[in-house]
Amino acid sequence: MVKVSDIVRHESGVLGQVFRVDKQYYGARQAYKVSHVERGKCIRPNMVDMIAPTRDGIQDRLLVLWEFSDWEYVKSSEIEVLK
Repeated sequence: MVKVSDIVRHESGVLGQVFRVDKQYYGARQAYKVSHVERGKCIRPNMVDMIAPTRDGIQDRLLVLWEFSDWEYVKSSEIEVLK
């Protein structure tokens, strides 16, 4: 769980500080999916046969001030909280 003022590290190794957390900003919990598709065949909307969980689920959006003095919004899955 990321909080305001946490020190974080991006996937690229850059350090930063969290200044804002927008809860549940990206993603979805479930999606319509087609379970059996042959290679090279067209997928049509009427072929949907299941509702399944998404791979990443719902993620928070974080406003981070990086150590090189640049602001950026990032997904919560892209960072690691340092303690």
